[in-house]
Amino acid sequence: MNKFVKKYTVVAILWIVAVIAAILFLPNINNLEAQKGQTKIPSDMQSQVAENMQKHWGHHISNTRQVVLVYHNDKKINASDQAKINHQLHQLTKKSDYYGIKGVTSVQNTPVAKKQLISKDKTTELVQLNISKQDSVETINNKLQKGARINGLQSYVTGSDILNNDMRVSMVDGIKKTEIIATVFILIVLIIVFRSPIVPLISILTVGVSFITSLSLVMNLVKYFNFPLSNFTQVFMVVVLFGIGTDYNILLYDQFKDDLADGMDKVAATMHARKLAGKTILDSGISVLIGFAALGLANFSIYRSGVAVAIGVILLLLVLLTLNPFFMLTLGGKMFWPVKRLETQKQRSRLWGFLSSKAVQFSVPAILLVLVVVLPLVVMGHGKLNYDDAVELNNKIPSKQGLNIVQKHFSKGTAEPATIYIKANHSLNNEKSLMTIDRITRQLAKRNDVKTVASVTEPSGQPIKQLYLNDQLKTLTGKMSQANSGLSKIQAGAANQSFNGSQLKAIGESAQSIGQHLQNIQSTAGGSNMTAGQQVVALIQQKATAMGSPLNQAQLQVVTGALQQAGAQAQAKQSGMSNDLNGIASDTQNIGNNTQSMANQLQALQGQLAAANEGLGKISQGSAAANDYLSALQSSAVSNDTFYIPNQVLQSKEFKQALNNYLSENQKITKLTVVLKDNPSSSQAMKSINNIQSQVKQNIGGTSLNGSTVAISGQTATMSDTHEIATKDFLRTAIIMLIGILLALMFVTKSILQPLYIEGTLLLAYLSSLTITKLISTVILGQKMLTWNTPFFAFIMIIALGVDYSIFLMRKYQTIDPEAEPAERIVEASKFIGVVVLSAALILGGTFAALIPSGVLTLIQVAIAVVVGLLILIIILPILLSAAINLTYGDQRNSERKRRIK
Repeated sequence: MNKFVKKYTVVAILWIVAVIAAILFLPNINNLEAQKGQTKIPSDMQSQVAENMQKHWGHHISNTRQVVLVYHNDKKINASDQAKINHQLHQLTKKSDYYGIKGVTSVQNTPVAKKQLISKDKTTELVQLNISKQDSVETINNKLQKGARINGLQSYVTGSDILNNDMRVSMVDGIKKTEIIATVFILIVLIIVFRSPIVPLISILTVGVSFITSLSLVMNLVKYFNFPLSNFTQVFMVVVLFGIGTDYNILLYDQFKDDLADGMDKVAATMHARKLAGKTILDSGISVLIGFAALGLANFSIYRSGVAVAIGVILLLLVLLTLNPFFMLTLGGKMFWPVKRLETQKQRSRLWGFLSSKAVQFSVPAILLVLVVVLPLVVMGHGKLNYDDAVELNNKIPSKQGLNIVQKHFSKGTAEPATIYIKANHSLNNEKSLMTIDRITRQLAKRNDVKTVASVTEPSGQPIKQLYLNDQLKTLTGKMSQANSGLSKIQAGAANQSFNGSQLKAIGESAQSIGQHLQNIQSTAGGSNMTAGQQVVALIQQKATAMGSPLNQAQLQVVTGALQQAGAQAQAKQSGMSNDLNGIASDTQNIGNNTQSMANQLQALQGQLAAANEGLGKISQGSAAANDYLSALQSSAVSNDTFYIPNQVLQSKEFKQALNNYLSENQKITKLTVVLKDNPSSSQAMKSINNIQSQVKQNIGGTSLNGSTVAISGQTATMSDTHEIATKDFLRTAIIMLIGILLALMFVTKSILQPLYIEGTLLLAYLSSLTITKLISTVILGQKMLTWNTPFFAFIMIIALGVDYSIFLMRKYQTIDPEAEPAERIVEASKFIGVVVLSAALILGGTFAALIPSGVLTLIQVAIAVVVGLLILIIILPILLSAAINLTYGDQRNSERKRRIK
């Protein structure tokens, strides 16, 4: 056995061992992509700073995912539907450990948020859940889809994490379709090109070996060394390795076939093809390697994950240049079975020969014609980019359906609100800090691009009137008006009162006089009882004498005794009356004395009352003036915007719920939930978020929150950070990549100008392809914008892979008779290599076209851009390079000839 056969047989065995090991040690790719494949933004960007605050929020919702349950009834959510929703939520919270539920915001437990959770047309209701990150997003989604479903209502589970996970799953499904379609397509094209079933199988086998070993290596690096990974890593490894791997195989097999046709034996043909075509393959592979390796210098995780393709390219080159020789040495001409006469298969490209010859013949017009056609496409550009990741998903996916319903019945920003976090170095549970927070809330709510703002002072998204001076002053001025009215009545009553002291004195004197008279009567009545009895006896004796019958002594004694007895009785009665009169007289005199004293006091009091009345007037005037000022203050703009929370309200149970919802557990972090009017992933929304962050930072300056950290989380903030870092990384990575490829081309072509021509041609193809891709996307796909990462991935693919064809051409150019004219050499090289390039471009374009059935918009647009770019490239490459070489070296060669003649 030939030593070369033995050598490559051992190599083949080693590759078999490598493939077996790669399969055995291949990690679970789905789990890795779910855990480590999400877009990673640098920790100093605002969305990541905000996410870090959320992790330390406390209240049992730290480090959680936000998931939205969507319930919809085309007619209206009635009382029966609401009862079903409440019941279902109760069942979910009963099994909170199973579902990982740490917090629930619903109409039932948060009535103040009713306007934010129920659409205006009453057809849609939202429930916001905080879910622990202990389970994967896919597991959470599957559990909630079953547990939250309600019969009679459309039920959906959505949210940014759910949507991103569904996009990853869609990507995985798309990769499976791509692998099958690409494999079948490559087999068909290779069978057509080589007219043999064996060559295509060998090509697929060798490329497959490189793919499975590189994929296993990359995934193990991800698992154990945190190698960068994204949802796009695997799919681009598939299309790049199968695309360029097949191209390189075509170049190698075509050279091997030509060598066999020229009469070489299989060993010599293998060695010669490996040396000649292998050099071109290495040059091309190194250029591609440089392009993808440059991505390792990017900061953005998605871009940096492209380094995996560079690892794949290294292994691809090793496999193609070590495993292919085994089959070539073993099979020889049988590789091309059933073809027997290999020399009859030598072909030349008529298209490239025609384009090259005409470009040489009419160099300047040819260049101008290309520029006239291409430059308008370049100038038109691709326009604005779409940063809405949701467009990547098919509308049949439940999470996307839920998002569409929310955007239809609420504002587009309701499904993905932005959360502003403000972190201070002191407690915010005080009137001064809350006043600042409220002022920020009110100022943000006045923005034209903001629909609602909810905060600790406005938990429902609407101001609480009782916490503003306007309402408080209204109550105060009402009570002061009542007080003023009372003062006026008192003042009027006091002013109408007059006390006549002389009359009181006269009454006192009269009472004293009455008392004196009563005493006199009493003393008089007491001494006249005896005299009255004697006078009666004398009068009786007189009357009896006149009648002629005077009383004798005995009769007088009897009458005198009777009168004395009656007098004694009257004397007793008189004595009691005298005592009574004496008491009355004494009391009357006391009344008189007291009345006079009162008269004197009332005269003094009347003077004091006059002074008091004058004071009441002044108080009334001052109170009226204060009330007028407070009324004016109430009607002013100041009172409408001035927040003041009394201490009893601050400590109340009612306000505690707002504190728990919008202040962290240590009360040093607050959050404001902002719903934008625009689509949260639109460029306008991203601009709004950046302006809002700047505004909040300015608003806290000079307040108790001065120096606080301000950061915003949510879909819009994340995409804003993505836009910023992607734009910077794109420019920086593109420059590094172009410089690296330029140096590689200088080494290959041993020229300075030729690499510039080549890169200029590649850039024209790339820029014009984006414009055409946008037009196709608008007309056929119904998407007016390219996704935000389409330009970057299209650039990498067209530049890194397109440079292969220029190297193929220039390598062939270098092998043609150096003594021939440069124009003749480039035309001949174009004729020869054109077949290989057209076949390679067809296979590479077809491989990328296999991405279209994936259903993922970015992959579809990248596929269209690469196919269009390759199509443009294979047309303008022979024209521009041939014309440029003729203009550059033709005159130089003629000058050298003239010097030699002289």
